[in-house]
Amino acid sequence: MQLLQKPLDRNIPIPLYFQLKNIILEDIKNHQFSVGDAIPTENELVNYYHISRSTVRQAIAELVQEGWLTRQASKGTFVTLPEKHSNSIRSYEPFYQQIQRLGQTPRTELLDLSVITPPEEIAEKMRLAPGQKVISMFRRRFADDTPMVTLQNYIPYDLCAFILSYDFKVHSLYELLSSNPATKIASTQTVVSANAASAEDMRLLNVPKHAPMLYFHNIAVTDQDIVVDYAFSHYRGDLNQFEYNAVPQR
Repeated sequence: MQLLQKPLDRNIPIPLYFQLKNIILEDIKNHQFSVGDAIPTENELVNYYHISRSTVRQAIAELVQEGWLTRQASKGTFVTLPEKHSNSIRSYEPFYQQIQRLGQTPRTELLDLSVITPPEEIAEKMRLAPGQKVISMFRRRFADDTPMVTLQNYIPYDLCAFILSYDFKVHSLYELLSSNPATKIASTQTVVSANAASAEDMRLLNVPKHAPMLYFHNIAVTDQDIVVDYAFSHYRGDLNQFEYNAVPQR
């Protein structure tokens, strides 16, 4: 079976359940599995990949929730034809996972990666000592071939230099940061505002003058309250909507 020829990579900071989910999803999209076909059983996946049952169940559960699979009691798990996917993007969900959930192919273009002395205002917000450097990273992300968002990140160089050895066209910044105990993200603060497209937005996101945009400003901190990411994201307002779930305090 084609699925079982694809390995999991334990040397990268991408959760095993997410890797397994993507293997199954890729085979569905490539018609290795047709609608109505059964995928390998939990036991087959556990034994072949040497992973826990909970890892397999999480991967399958997300594909069921997203409409790619359906469970039938005492029979197995089968490929189903997804209904039209919601175009909502969920808070704190990795971009690649967001876009794949929507049935599209994600891609990242790295426009700049450099070590710089940050502007004074940013250094102050990041609580950096005088002279401390930051990693400046500027990316553009696509769904299929449509540009969706630009991202500008400032990351403390002294603490996070290890991330420079990774390919950010493939790896998630937050997953890399969270793979290191010293830079693991404990919480984020996000401010969202509506704006008209800037000249840079028009050029990089292929939007007209005065097009509606959603600007996100994120600050991510560790459990020691160290800022490990100070970021600005510009989302196209015509193609993105955001879904936030909140539970009232009791």
